[in-house]
Amino acid sequence: MNIEKRFQQISQSIFETPDGDSFIEKLHGERQKRHVKKMGIINGITAAAFVAVFGLITTNQLTDDPAAYASNDLKPLEVMDSETEEYVYDLAEYLEIPESFVGDYYQLSRTRKFIHEHAGPIKYAVIDDDLTIRRRNSKYWTGESNMETSRRDATQTEILEAFATFNIWLDECDIGIVGLSTPDAPPATAEYVDTKGVFGMLFIDGRMLSEHLPEMDLTSIRVAEDVLFIYECLSRGINTRQSTEWMYDNGSLKKDMQSTRVVWTDMHDVQPKDHFQTDEHYMALEHIRTKFPEGIKIYEKDGRRKNTKYWKKVYQSINQGPSLEEFFDD
Repeated sequence: MNIEKRFQQISQSIFETPDGDSFIEKLHGERQKRHVKKMGIINGITAAAFVAVFGLITTNQLTDDPAAYASNDLKPLEVMDSETEEYVYDLAEYLEIPESFVGDYYQLSRTRKFIHEHAGPIKYAVIDDDLTIRRRNSKYWTGESNMETSRRDATQTEILEAFATFNIWLDECDIGIVGLSTPDAPPATAEYVDTKGVFGMLFIDGRMLSEHLPEMDLTSIRVAEDVLFIYECLSRGINTRQSTEWMYDNGSLKKDMQSTRVVWTDMHDVQPKDHFQTDEHYMALEHIRTKFPEGIKIYEKDGRRKNTKYWKKVYQSINQGPSLEEFFDD
């Protein structure tokens, strides 16, 4: 089809956006159908199970209030009834893990790559479960306190504020990954720090990543695959930014949640005291060091294996021109 005919087709097409009344009418109709169906189920329940890896829903299209799903009829998110919540979730699209991934030795790294491939050239997030988003006191980088404590759980409105900030950062020419800080290290004295290792909750500019994804090594190791991913990105000019203000607590690191980390626990019949001291972990780090020798140092201290990561030594800025010496040599 030539381009003139395609433009003509587009110009003759009719594009419609749903009005509020039709949406509400459809919603109530769906509620009624679900109620009738639910009352008719007497003798049993049929269950279909699937793994939802990545779902995306745009709710602010339905209302000017980001804390509510619709401007007049629907209730705010925190008091929404189950039928409304289920219906709104059905508006999302879900990505299902291929059956061949389940039980595979590299299932986590393969799943993450699958998400990146499916997302394509858009902005998106990859978020681990069991994470709690928290807000840190601004006194650390502004000198002015905005809360009574050093940090606290973020409210729904604050989470939207954080997401909006990350969205803006991803529009900067060299920032392709935004992540949150953790309580493991003291807070930085700036709002954010660039070229850092970020994990657990990543906001990604697929416009940058999708260009390089086919050539990246993302599935060759079972653990520390998140470290490998960051190095693969940094080495291709995709820079990272770690927020100081926004942080997360990882619930899966709690003692009573350790058994849920099957990527680690399934490798051992008898669980080690520290998975990060295992041969499997350091074999993965050695693999990373063979690819990025300038990016990681592995050594032993006080009878324990340790490693230091040098993110900035791996990063190749897309804006970095020749040095003065290289310029004049040319």
